[in-house]
Amino acid sequence: MAKPVAVVDYSVDGLSGSLIRSWLKVPSVVVRVSDGEDFPGVSPNGFKAVIHSGSSHSILDDTSFMPGAINFVKNASEAGTPQMGICYGHQLLARATVGLCAVEKCSSIEIGWHTISFLPQWPVDGLSGEKIVWSSHYDCVTELPSGSVVTATNSHTEIQAFVNMEMKLFGTQFHPEFDRNHGNSSFTKDAELFRKNHIDLEAVLASAPDFHTGEIVFKHFFDTFRQER
Repeated sequence: MAKPVAVVDYSVDGLSGSLIRSWLKVPSVVVRVSDGEDFPGVSPNGFKAVIHSGSSHSILDDTSFMPGAINFVKNASEAGTPQMGICYGHQLLARATVGLCAVEKCSSIEIGWHTISFLPQWPVDGLSGEKIVWSSHYDCVTELPSGSVVTATNSHTEIQAFVNMEMKLFGTQFHPEFDRNHGNSSFTKDAELFRKNHIDLEAVLASAPDFHTGEIVFKHFFDTFRQER
């Protein structure tokens, strides 16, 4: 039997795992992570690949599961298991492989449908130039492990995406799992956050992604490392 993909769900509400899985066309399982508990006792050797989700936790916080999460990322990399990180997960890849110095709080929140530039270094053909994607973060990556290449950027967050072929790491600061309906529903639930940050929620809700981010970006993650085999 083929190994499944592990979706490690760090979200407080427990919804990220199912949302990510809805885009995957391969067998997958959710590994639920909760503050107040240790990181689950799973081995990366049991999975074809790993996707680390976003979270409302700050990557700067020493949650109860952080030591185990860092060890899991390192062990997966040493085992040659491809790993993708989304927002918090993207930041976790940097913290685990470089250290706490690799992440910091942003000068301002980035939330809404935002434009990022996909660079020529994006590892798979078919996605380039400026595209609108779903964003919601207040921490960012400032340093990457040796051999990494920045593959997407914008004026708010320099490292919007990266790839490290040797370590088989693929990170996105933006959230590819959100389509317009799920994205706007999430924004509506966070209306107070928009108000506090003086962001026009109605203007945000009128926008939309430029492409099927979940369908394309997750496929690109798998295709990036399949090319090495």
